[in-house]
Amino acid sequence: MRKLLSYFSPKMPVYFVYMLQQVEYDPRKFLEWIARFPNLSRVMRRQKLVMTTKAKVLVIYGYILAIFYIALNVQASIAYSPAEIIYLLFLPFWIIFMLFITVLIGWALVEKPKRAHEVKIAERIFANHKAVKIAILGSYGKTSLKEMLYTVLGSQKNVAVTPGNKNVLISQARWAGKLTGDEEVLLIEYGEAEPGDIKKMAELTHPDVAVINGLAPNHLDGYKTLEGVAQDLFSISDQLKSRPVYVNTESRAVKPYLKKEHISFNRHGLDGWKISQVESSLDGVSFAMSKGRNLIKVESGLLGRHQIAPLALCVAVSHNLGLSNKQIETAISRTAPFEHRMQPRELGGGWILDDTYNGNFEGILAGLEFLKELKAKRKIYVTPGLVDQGVETKRVHREIGKAIAKAHPDKVVLMQNSVTKYINDGLIKAGYTGDLELRDDPLNFYSNIDQYVAAGDIWLLQNDWTDNYF
Repeated sequence: MRKLLSYFSPKMPVYFVYMLQQVEYDPRKFLEWIARFPNLSRVMRRQKLVMTTKAKVLVIYGYILAIFYIALNVQASIAYSPAEIIYLLFLPFWIIFMLFITVLIGWALVEKPKRAHEVKIAERIFANHKAVKIAILGSYGKTSLKEMLYTVLGSQKNVAVTPGNKNVLISQARWAGKLTGDEEVLLIEYGEAEPGDIKKMAELTHPDVAVINGLAPNHLDGYKTLEGVAQDLFSISDQLKSRPVYVNTESRAVKPYLKKEHISFNRHGLDGWKISQVESSLDGVSFAMSKGRNLIKVESGLLGRHQIAPLALCVAVSHNLGLSNKQIETAISRTAPFEHRMQPRELGGGWILDDTYNGNFEGILAGLEFLKELKAKRKIYVTPGLVDQGVETKRVHREIGKAIAKAHPDKVVLMQNSVTKYINDGLIKAGYTGDLELRDDPLNFYSNIDQYVAAGDIWLLQNDWTDNYF
């Protein structure tokens, strides 16, 4: 009942425009969000509507629609008739329909042609640019790997990098317009969402090198199957032909798609480099890399053994691009956890490992592996589960439950949602005997987590659901 009443809040048009902004005014994604029948009272709790000109116009338009609907359908009288009440019940649907139609028309007549023109101009920029262009793709870890490469290569070369997680075709095209032409290396993140995305991005950016950092069930609302994701990711090989394509084989799912021309990399080494002397703790990870008589000692503030493979890739690529051993060692020593990606924070004598930007199955497993090897008075694991798992939803979350149980945390905190029961099924099947707590207000929990952390604790927080998934 509360969910239904939320659709009659005075802020209802603001909520709808907020979600349009969250899905970049994509009418199809907006409808997908509406189809979930979300509770509007939980919208805008993590972020706020950014009042751009477009947002202001749509908010005002939403209120005008509401006023027009009420004026048109409700007669002025002391008592409302049953018919008038029924009319009022359709008010939210009227606003949703009109916003959708308006955005759809704007998308088709204005935004889509504008984007096509921007992409055409950007393609010429990339094709004529003399820099070494490195495409970074995969189901997870793209942004972190991109930032690692930027830290190392950028210490000696003029490097430009796609900002944040702006990794779709139009964001790449708009970024191209900001390039000076003097860059020596371009690091370009590819974000896949549906079949054909990788091919389009490769045709736009003309990469010289590609790195596939892993494969996991993700964006299955667009791809439907894991095989569909894999086919799209590995289509980059067709675009690069004989140029190098590195594949992170720490990801077990990539193995059926590997070809002999691919260069595999993992925690044991790559391209003739061997890895040894591995140490991992809350202070970071360290190891030695050797190739013949060449020896490079790697020390990084990044946490977990799963960081070894991408760090090793950074060493190899940087070495191939002319950096000396000393330059590589010095630059890698500056690498540290990125925001919300296995980011440690001391609190009340305990530790919080913030991995809330992690939204993939392999990353969940890597975090649990790290938690298992750490020593603490008490270990607590927190997650809402994963989104965009499609037909794999049940299987993936039951596997997550089993993996949690195998890591033996003293307590598990699950955020109540549509996948909670599957994680719980996995916990039960794996014989988990620790404490289990369910929370239905994630924002309140995370905001007050300092009240729960005790001295000697280690808390691992993995993934967070954005507003459009509630």
